[in-house]
Amino acid sequence: MINRRDCRRGSDKKAVLRVIIGQLANHLTAAVLAVVAFYLSLITTSLPPAPQDRPKIDAAIAVLEQKGFDQEAFLLKRTVTYRSTDHWLNSLIRDENAYASTNFPFQIITLYSDFYTKTVDDTERAMVLLHEARHLMGENENEAYAYVWRNRHKLGWTIATHGTTPSYISIEQITRDMAPEVFNCPGRLWMDCTEKPKTGE
Repeated sequence: MINRRDCRRGSDKKAVLRVIIGQLANHLTAAVLAVVAFYLSLITTSLPPAPQDRPKIDAAIAVLEQKGFDQEAFLLKRTVTYRSTDHWLNSLIRDENAYASTNFPFQIITLYSDFYTKTVDDTERAMVLLHEARHLMGENENEAYAYVWRNRHKLGWTIATHGTTPSYISIEQITRDMAPEVFNCPGRLWMDCTEKPKTGE
């Protein structure tokens, strides 16, 4: 014989479960809408790149593809919204000397005037985007600077090809400050662990 009290208990548990699921769904919906609203606020308070600037972005990504940085190129090409002016959040934390800034995990990259004017060619712009792509992957400044410096030969951005450019000189100094572990090899030229050993060693 079925006990009516057991039936009521079973139906009460189902009712409580439905309430809990409903509340969770409401909270999840509210969280998603909040994230979407935050993202839209970043987009609507900034401007996209000018039409004449877009080819330089595409050419820099093409360099990364040609040099074998497939994952970074994919992220830069397929997942990023590019901006040319600061949105409200960047305006609070902007580094005045920056080439670019990335808002992770919103996949927004803002490219400043130095990206177009201080860099001398597509390779240097690819170097900047490679750094920002590492932020898209969740890396911090130390990790991003170290990665770019360790992979600069693969990219074709070296002291032999770009060593006298303003970007190379400033990025090397910043990398020494941000990623000192890359410059901790006494047996290498300029203590640079990515360079060849000193002559005669």
